Amino acid sequence: MPDADARRIVYLDIVRGLSILGILFVNAVAFAMPMHVYVNPALSPLGMTSADIAVWWVDEVFFTGKFITIFSMLFGVSLYLISASEPDDLPLPQRVIGRRLGWMVIFGLIHGALIWYGDILLLYAICGFVFFSWRNLGAKQLLVAGSVLYLVGNGIILWPAINDGIGVIPEPSVPLPDLLNPIIEQMGSGFTGSLSGNFAMWSQSIVNEILFYLPVTIGLMMMGLGLFKSGFFRGESRRTTYAAVIALAGVSLALIGWQAAVIIDEGFPSVRIMGLYAVANEYLSIIVSLGYVSALILIAKTDIGLKLLSPLRDAGRMAFTNYLLQSLIMTVIFYGGRAPESWGLGLYGTVGNASLVPIVVAIWVGQLLFSSLWMRAFRYGPFEWVWRCLSHQRLVAILK
Repeated sequence: MPDADARRIVYLDIVRGLSILGILFVNAVAFAMPMHVYVNPALSPLGMTSADIAVWWVDEVFFTGKFITIFSMLFGVSLYLISASEPDDLPLPQRVIGRRLGWMVIFGLIHGALIWYGDILLLYAICGFVFFSWRNLGAKQLLVAGSVLYLVGNGIILWPAINDGIGVIPEPSVPLPDLLNPIIEQMGSGFTGSLSGNFAMWSQSIVNEILFYLPVTIGLMMMGLGLFKSGFFRGESRRTTYAAVIALAGVSLALIGWQAAVIIDEGFPSVRIMGLYAVANEYLSIIVSLGYVSALILIAKTDIGLKLLSPLRDAGRMAFTNYLLQSLIMTVIFYGGRAPESWGLGLYGTVGNASLVPIVVAIWVGQLLFSSLWMRAFRYGPFEWVWRCLSHQRLVAILK
């Protein structure tokens, strides 16, 4: 059984492991279809079966917005822990964390431009530079300031669609097949075609992504660190507190589920799905996220629970590696020219929501097994090790 201090860090690893797997479930459609379909599944060129609708409902209620919220909160905690061993008066460019964020910018640019346009690393790096100066605030100050940014940030995301029908992806001005078919054809073509198509989507969306999501992401990082300093993420809150959060999460899930059912009943109205009908999920996802965290911490407080959750712990310790591997695997499956023709891949635009589930589950199983085996022999995941070496400007021991 690990000592108390080590166990607190294990809680973070377990929660991070669950979040990196949950993010893939949400992102799967964006790997397999144009972003229009990610925003509104009814725009799928394949149509929607009852199974597709059911999978969308599960995704919307239990996954969308929940695991990226956890991941963002934990990123704030990680920045704090990494910087804690260095003098407070040391300038950021001279700090290990400054170099880590700098390399994260480079990784994000490479990942977004050349691998998958849905990259989150660049946004996180930029937010990290802004967040860093607030890391030493007290728990209460972080929670209050973070909550304000979170509320305002979500308002910035939702208000255009609520106010005048202008969403992230507006109603198409041309017939849907004429809009989507060229994208599908290009992304399913050879390596050069899919590479240029990915770059085009990334370059067209990255500035808006940063501008729209920077406030809410920084808010989540601040709340995450506030919850860590207050003891919640360290497993130090009362069991009744965690139980109460789980109960609130259940109520929130019910409201989000009702809203998702309304969307289905109304046939996925394009503007409302990005505005008015996204309000419950945008604002209540954080409660559901903390409910998931609470459940994991309560389970991990028992010896048998901690042992059962060890695969998630290992996946969390390799979260950067697993995130990049998800992009590499999914783009090999769906983007044209990223696998030998004899493999019969390049499936972009041909796989619906329900058919994506076994692919996602297979990747989950593979990543849990790979992470567990890797961490038996090594101290860091492969990409974590490269990142650490670059940040410390020296080779770091990797073997246990």
